[in-house]
Amino acid sequence: MNDMFYKIEYCLKYKDDIVFKFNIKNKSLTMVNEKLLPLSLHNKKQDYSLVQKFIADRILMLNREFCKEILTASGIEDQNDMNICIVCKGLSFRDNYWISRTNSKEKWADVNLYQNEFSVNISKVALTGNMKDATIDGTLGDKIFTGELTNKGTRAKCYFRHNNKLYLFKHETKEEIMSEMVTSFIADALNVPCSTYKNVNLYDKECSACEIFTSEDRELIPCRDVLSHYNTITMNYQGPCYQAFMAIDGPNFIKMQILDYVTLNIDRNRDNFGLLSCNGSLVSLYPLFDHDSCFKGVSTNGVYFPTGVTFAKTLELLKTTYGDSYKKLSKDIVRFKNIVTSEEFKELFLKYKSSIVYYGMIGRVNNL
Repeated sequence: MNDMFYKIEYCLKYKDDIVFKFNIKNKSLTMVNEKLLPLSLHNKKQDYSLVQKFIADRILMLNREFCKEILTASGIEDQNDMNICIVCKGLSFRDNYWISRTNSKEKWADVNLYQNEFSVNISKVALTGNMKDATIDGTLGDKIFTGELTNKGTRAKCYFRHNNKLYLFKHETKEEIMSEMVTSFIADALNVPCSTYKNVNLYDKECSACEIFTSEDRELIPCRDVLSHYNTITMNYQGPCYQAFMAIDGPNFIKMQILDYVTLNIDRNRDNFGLLSCNGSLVSLYPLFDHDSCFKGVSTNGVYFPTGVTFAKTLELLKTTYGDSYKKLSKDIVRFKNIVTSEEFKELFLKYKSSIVYYGMIGRVNNL
């Protein structure tokens, strides 16, 4: 890391409020407002390890497609976690936390990704990996921003602004894009909030595209952070993390599990669902997203991450252990069955998937 980073005191901010200050050289931390700590840092020893954990959870995965190209386009030579996060200010489309020099006069309004333009060049490289036409805009963070350095996942993807709306584009196979699209129709039939996907070509790449739900008032708290809050890395139907989701939004959390059961979604991992925080309060399940792995499951005997047991056992638990909550959704489930078994829906489904996949899904729907 450049020596200058060691000589500067930094702070983690929530919008314009300082959460804590830290010094990299001394590995020290001074708490300023404990109440503003990210959920993932609750119930932790308040020392420099909070900084290390925040940053480790913040930056892009180093096995992400075109990671090296993204870092190069961002002008980052020293590619350790701390340097990456400080250079990009830790700015993310998930929440309103960011990293600043303690003596900086920059305000949240000056830097946040919702109000300010972000680098189109870096976004293009993130999706295509093509450095041929890439130009380094200048010093990242000096009025030049990006959300790509905190964008999770391994696939080639990028953020894109169009008509004052924000979208996430992800390069996928045609089959995966069709899964994204048709699953949003299934979720709509189940009456559970879910991203709507479109098939779009961007920079000559076939992509799925969905509008971003987050804003300065609406934040995503991923399951990863909830697990961290309870000091665990695994999830099961008897654990505190599962219970927290049930307590905050039991109906939609159950519907998520029903959706994943009927679509055999094998990738509902700790980063692919979460809670919606509005103005600092946890209010509901975050609208569902990332369904390229729906219909990839071989059978209901596969293990389902949110419960820690198989898809089949998950449905059984919903009917027994959580039977009272499941029964309260009976009208929604009957309506759902009527919609997806209708000729109109079948015709729609077959535009995206085969008849074999459709009838396999209907077999699972009949088990609800």
